Amino acid sequence: MRTRLGHLLVTIIVLTAATASGQEVIEREAKVFATERLSMAKSIAPKAKVLVASAVHLSGTIKITSHESDSLLVRYVKVAKAGDRSQAIDFIDVISVVIDGRSDSPVIEMRSPNPAPWSGTDYSGMVEAEIVAPTGCEIEVRAQAYDVTVTGPLRALNIPESLGKLEISDISERLNVATANCRIALSNIKGQVSAVTSNSTLLAENITSLENQARFRNDGGDIEIIGLVGTLDIKNSYGRITVEKFDSRGRSSYVRGSSGPISIEVTAMAEGQLVVSNRQEDVEITVPDTLSAFYTLSVDDDGIIEATNFSFTPDLVEHNRLNLQSGDGRVDILGSVKGKGNIYIRGRSGD
Repeated sequence: MRTRLGHLLVTIIVLTAATASGQEVIEREAKVFATERLSMAKSIAPKAKVLVASAVHLSGTIKITSHESDSLLVRYVKVAKAGDRSQAIDFIDVISVVIDGRSDSPVIEMRSPNPAPWSGTDYSGMVEAEIVAPTGCEIEVRAQAYDVTVTGPLRALNIPESLGKLEISDISERLNVATANCRIALSNIKGQVSAVTSNSTLLAENITSLENQARFRNDGGDIEIIGLVGTLDIKNSYGRITVEKFDSRGRSSYVRGSSGPISIEVTAMAEGQLVVSNRQEDVEITVPDTLSAFYTLSVDDDGIIEATNFSFTPDLVEHNRLNLQSGDGRVDILGSVKGKGNIYIRGRSGD
């Protein structure tokens, strides 16, 4: 009887191990294995600061959405790239996802050993996480090797350091995101805005930043802004800068480029200044033909300056410098190019 009972217990243990701690493991594709979707929830404060953190040896995707509730919901799938099912189960068994912390500062943590059993190999452990948070939350993500998608409304988002793609929309007060060698796409963002990437595209649409300059940085990729109300601070190297539908409100905006063309379309500007500087490439600024502005423009010896399609009075005319006034010169627009490059100021009819 004891022998038969012992054999039964061994059989149960083996069957449990074959399903990664009781969870079914399926083979998605060759050498990629995944659990079923798992879930957990926690009640939190309406304006909680939620931290999403991951062990350094894990990668994957994080998708964040919001709802009108006091619940923090987490759904996730554990994934392993491994040589066979048995090894994948071993990997999956050491990956865990937990919610800890107080209701006003909960922590969602994706854990694995350090070093992980796949460290130093071509294999990997991953988590595909879906998080639903209250709309009033501030979210901070410290998970470098993850692609992150956030769809609000949410109060604030902070991703201080990433190596993944970032796609963010509907943040109402504060946004700070930084990645490297990956694309950033932003839409419907208000308040304090900062976005930094390199060697990829930075795209921002429908941005409102009235109290602080919206800050954008890139190195080796294009920056494209479509629809911005407020002021901005852009810096880029070896990539194009394009700003469309810029409604300038506030004291000062700065656009600085190097080795890539700059194109700016100003739709309205009632005060302050716009300063545009570039190296080794052209600057083109389009303004309403009724804009009241004073222009201070300069290029190097081989460059040219053109102003067309609006009425102005020259103030200074030299072979590489041109000062103009349109209307009563209420706002200041300053443009300069160092090295090879030209400046074009174009008037646009409001019709």
